[in-house]
Amino acid sequence: MTDPRGGSRNNTLLIGGIAVGLVAILAVVAIFLTGGDDEPAADAVQEQGPVEVGGSALPPFPQVPALVAPADQDPAVGQTPPTLTGEGFDGERVVIDPADGTAKVVVFLAHWCPHCQAEVPVLQGWIDDGNLPDDVEVYGVSTAVTQDRPNYPPSEWLEREGWTGPVLLDDPDSSAATAWGLRSFPYLVFIDTEGKVVARASGELPADQFADLVDQLAA
Repeated sequence: MTDPRGGSRNNTLLIGGIAVGLVAILAVVAIFLTGGDDEPAADAVQEQGPVEVGGSALPPFPQVPALVAPADQDPAVGQTPPTLTGEGFDGERVVIDPADGTAKVVVFLAHWCPHCQAEVPVLQGWIDDGNLPDDVEVYGVSTAVTQDRPNYPPSEWLEREGWTGPVLLDDPDSSAATAWGLRSFPYLVFIDTEGKVVARASGELPADQFADLVDQLAA
């Protein structure tokens, strides 16, 4: 029997409203579970990434007893390293272009290397003290990442150390490190404003030697 006060119609509206509400709730749950529009989370972190190498590779760092290879024994001096195009820990694009007109130092680091772990705070402390010239850039390259080795992940390590320079992630094949002639860690390449290698170093470079080489770039 139909309620003369319109009860049947009100019940229908009530049921319809409940159904619409359930559909809306289910839609929200579905978006939550599937990640919405498939965009990566803002705080997503990756430890390795794809790398594109553009240009000729540098010869391997020479086997010399000194931390800094003498210019007359380093065949890379005067050469232009290849451009590296890749990503940072957050997935954002990172480009290291030696020929962009800016002097730069590129520091190749392995999270499990004790010498790298000692070198990073030395370099970052020197930078934090305001010593880095405005016209010189310092890049990090995180390479040789191995999940089952110490001090993993590199993203957390460099964050703890307060590393301020852009970091490019090498791929599992260490394509960036190989293209730039890395032989051991840490590995530093100093490039002038013309995109040419001025010097290369491997090992724990003291702050005063690092400063001397940076001064050469700034000059």
